[in-house]
Formats: sequence, structure tokens, C-alpha cells
Amino acid sequence: MFSARTTKIILGVFGILMLIGFGLYGLAMNSPTFQDRLVTNAAAGAVLSGQIDDFGGDKLDVVFCGTASPMGNGPRAQQCIAVFAGDKFFIVDAGARSASRANELGLPMGRLDGVFLTHFHSDHISALGEIHLASWVRGRPSKLAVYGGPGIKQVVDGFNMAYGLDYGYRIAHHGMDVLPPANTGLVSRPLRVAEAGLSTVYEQDGLKISAFAVPHPPITPSYGYRFDYGGRSVVISGDTKKAEAVVVAARDADVLVHEVLQPDLVGSIVNALDDAGIDALSKLLTDTLDYHTTPVEAAEIANAANVDMLVFNHFAPVPQNRLVEQIYLRGVDDVRPAGAVLSNDGLRITLPPRTGDGPAPIEVSGP
Repeated sequence: MFSARTTKIILGVFGILMLIGFGLYGLAMNSPTFQDRLVTNAAAGAVLSGQIDDFGGDKLDVVFCGTASPMGNGPRAQQCIAVFAGDKFFIVDAGARSASRANELGLPMGRLDGVFLTHFHSDHISALGEIHLASWVRGRPSKLAVYGGPGIKQVVDGFNMAYGLDYGYRIAHHGMDVLPPANTGLVSRPLRVAEAGLSTVYEQDGLKISAFAVPHPPITPSYGYRFDYGGRSVVISGDTKKAEAVVVAARDADVLVHEVLQPDLVGSIVNALDDAGIDALSKLLTDTLDYHTTPVEAAEIANAANVDMLVFNHFAPVPQNRLVEQIYLRGVDDVRPAGAVLSNDGLRITLPPRTGDGPAPIEVSGP
């Protein structure tokens, strides 16, 4: 044990060293040379981390680059799901802020092969222009294909018209070698989808993408998509009421990503709006109750389809904290005691190729 005098001396020396350290740190932080070095190191780290691309290959990867609906988004981006299979990379829907989120997550946007749209609500299409730019400047080798049902040409032509001047400005500024005009713009790819059952809409290099119609009135058509690769499968419901069509499409799938609306939460918001006399917004939210699926209904669909993992997504309203997450799970355990998770921006689900008859792994990482 130190004497009281020795302890006092040690503490005094330690305090002086701390003051010197803080002083030097302050001087360094105000030094342009030190500032530049910090920025240079940070930039190099960011660039190197952005070069890591382990998506796809022999596995099926799903990354959530937007999980919100228009109802109180908070920090989340709106609907956007990236799917990687082999060297193929597709995005399903492109809601607001999803391009920024995809960049933050380090997705290899230059590899993007196309965008599949479930339907044309604004929270599923509003970032198409930014998705185009993010992939174009990173070397996308062709025009960006955008797949969808009747009306897709109108949507694509509208974005090309709105962004046409932007395309020209960037080519003139950076040059055709950096931004080839041949790779500029969106191109519409209309889909032919049967009224019932699965319709194959893309098949190449072992990846099969099937579309199916779902009820989301008055939006017609509204689609969901199934991705099959390496013996693994992921189904994305699209916006829909509880529907047998999803059960059929998701039969024996590894993962079902299903939109959800929590009616108790919506009801609480509607009551607050009614009390405040905000009638138009109250009517709008009340109308959402009849064309979305509750978490319990989604669990029933997953069970009926014999799905291994159910992922709740496209939340209405968006869960902002643990309490709201618990409300989303009310009654779900009674229907589906295991195999249901809540998505968040940045969640990644990896499905290695199936190698035998036994259970195949499902790897979950991220938030």
C-alpha cells in the first residue's frame, strides 16, 4: 500500500499527464496536417471496406436495404430488398432512401442486374433514380432493367424523362469513358404473370425468379416474387392481404419475407388523429387496414406453406423501440413458436447451397 503522501504525488502526476495529453490532442485536432492524415486514413479504410464483395457466389444472399412503410419511417429506408445468387444481383422495390442505405451497407451496386417492382406505390419506386445513379457510376455494364406489371413503361419513361437532363450533365462533365451513354437510363421489362400460381419471369445461370399475383386492391396487379438458386429459395410477398396465393408460392421455401401491419398500433394512431380532428390522415390510415396482413396472419401463412423462416418486413407502422417490437409479436408465438424474426435495415440472410437431404442452414447477421 502507498502512503497518503505517495498516493497524492501519483495522482498529481497522473493529472498533469492527462492535462498534457488533452492539450496535445487539442493541438493535433487543430492541426491541418493531423486533420488531413485522419481523413486520409478514414477514406482509405472506407474504400478498402467497400471492395469486400462476398455476396452471392454459390449461395443465396438476401440483404434488407429498406424495411419501412410510409407510416413513420424514422431512421429506416422504405421498402428495398437485395437478392444475390451466383453473379446475379437484383433489387426488389426501391423506396425512399434505399439507395443511400444500399451504399452504406457496401452493396456492390456496379453488379446490379435489375430491379423488380412489386407494384407502383411511391414507397416502392421513389428511389429508382438514385438506384440508377449509384449503379451507373460504379460501372454497371448496361442500362438498368426494371421489371414490373402493366404500367411499368409509364413509370420507367417518367423517370427517364425526369432524370434525362441529369444524365446529360454527368456525361458532359465526366466523359463518355467514365459514364458510357450506352449504359445510361432505365429500360422497362414488362412481365406476363398468370392470375393464379407461379409464372417464371427470369431464368439464367441456375437462378429462377417467379412472380405471382397478390391481392392489394385497388392496386392491380400487385406481385410477389420467388427466387430459387442452389436448392434454396426465398419468397417476397409484396404488399398483400392474407392470401392463399402466398401459401402456394412459398410452399416449402427456406425463407418467406412477408409484409405486416399491426392493427392495434394503427388503431391507436387513428384514435389520436380523431381526437385531434385530423380527419383526412385518420381516413387514410384506417383504409390501410383492409389491404395488408397482420403478423399473426403472416405466421399462419408461413405454417401453411411449410416455410423454415418467416421474416416480418415493410412494417406499418415502423417499430421504433423494443416495446413496439413486442406488440408486433403479440399472438405470433401461439401460432408459430419458432422461426419468426423482425427485419431491420442491414439484416442479411445467407442460404448456403443445399448438399443433402437433411436440414440446410440459414445464417442471419446484422441488426
